[in-house]
Amino acid sequence: MIDRENYFKAYEGRDLKILDKHAQDTIAEDLESFDSQLDNHFAHVIMLVEQGLIPKEHGAAIIKALLELRDMGPENIEMRPGLTDLFSNVQEWLIDRLGIEVGGEIHTGRSRNDMNSTIERQHTRETILDLCEAMTLLLKTLLVQAEEHKETVIPGYTHHSQQAQPITLGHFYMGCFEMFSRDLERILESYPRVNKSTMGGAAIAATGFNIDRGRVAELLGFDGMIVNSMDAISAVDFAYEPAAAMAIYVCNIGRMCESLLLWNMNEVGISRLAMPYCSYSTIMPQKRNPVAIETLRGTAERTYGALQTMFTAMKAYTPGNGREPGFVVSKYYEIVDSVIQSTYLLEGMIRTLEVDRERALKVTADGFSTVTDLADKMVMSYGLSFSATKKIVGRVVVNADREKLSVHDIDPAYVDRAAEEVLGIKVGMTQEDIKNALDPVENVRRRTIPGSPSPAAVQEMIDAGYEYVEKAEADWRGKRAAIEEAKEKLYKLACAMTEEE
Repeated sequence: MIDRENYFKAYEGRDLKILDKHAQDTIAEDLESFDSQLDNHFAHVIMLVEQGLIPKEHGAAIIKALLELRDMGPENIEMRPGLTDLFSNVQEWLIDRLGIEVGGEIHTGRSRNDMNSTIERQHTRETILDLCEAMTLLLKTLLVQAEEHKETVIPGYTHHSQQAQPITLGHFYMGCFEMFSRDLERILESYPRVNKSTMGGAAIAATGFNIDRGRVAELLGFDGMIVNSMDAISAVDFAYEPAAAMAIYVCNIGRMCESLLLWNMNEVGISRLAMPYCSYSTIMPQKRNPVAIETLRGTAERTYGALQTMFTAMKAYTPGNGREPGFVVSKYYEIVDSVIQSTYLLEGMIRTLEVDRERALKVTADGFSTVTDLADKMVMSYGLSFSATKKIVGRVVVNADREKLSVHDIDPAYVDRAAEEVLGIKVGMTQEDIKNALDPVENVRRRTIPGSPSPAAVQEMIDAGYEYVEKAEADWRGKRAAIEEAKEKLYKLACAMTEEE
């Protein structure tokens, strides 16, 4: 027999621990958004006074108390049992201070649902701009390093580790620049859909009070509002749209990191991370472990996992409010915080990367990555089709590999032997043409069309890149300035209301 009384007593309270933890997490997140909450209070109260929904002197008293709370800080608010968010505790603080007839008016025509959603959008728009700032720094560093290394010849790789053709490190950096600039565009393009107020949606069915939704949106620096009240308080695409764009971005970070890892291998040795981005072995003295790259690769896994959780939580979520949107938004915060920090980490790695130019050139020259130009030269100067020259050069490579010869051993006789074996002809190339075709530096310089790896073409991309960064930076800085301007106007209005009391 089970001793029911003692058995249940031993486990008393464990069933509610997850709810207690959720309440603690909610309070912690609310404390971080304290300034946004105050802005929401200010805007709502100002609108209520302007609409004649509460007496001006009551609004002034509420604003005055909130301004005092602003100076006190949220840590001085008593968190009462059963009240699981900062807003409810602030409201009780106001009621204690001003009485229920005055302090209780702050919630007229408003619900926790529309208030929370709006505050989350306020915070989300700021995190988007914080990420844009970090990405802009990364793009600027790529431009600076691309200019520094526009003549640094390195092997270009395809199929993960197979030398393909010579490029320059500057060309590689500009490829990453274009990749990340598209990521920046995607993230910035989500901003207008994020920057919409949901105030006035109330719990789900708006409110019978004659509030001015547009005025609150204006006071809070939003570009407009989500009109339908049910959609306003339950939509969380404002969180998973930028999160999805960030998932693409961290995927691209991972792609760049794979090249850095390959170059960092002793067997390749083109570059290595600066010491602050490495760790040591506790037993092997020679180790210089590229832990910063490994850390960045982990960002993608965490982002994908959090994003999948966001989508799964909402896949069958009916219109209306509940706990799930809060879970979704908290996952967004996890993603954006990690991605911002990862962006700064990647920027530092690139800015301090130790590049061995001589080694990079040697690795490129010793491979067979230049032989495509040998085939091209036969087409341009010896009257053969590319299909024919590809067969000839293919046989040259096969023979050299079988006979353990290097690319530097190829001479006119070796080319003619291959040509006779596959086509029964002789090409008659000169040693000068062969040497020039197989020279990795000349290989790169010959490629002058837009987007190619020659120093001149890379410089064109760099110049265009600076123009792009200037416009992108002006875009997100303008958005940030608009938010700050709205905050300043809101604060002045709030102060003016107390002065007129």
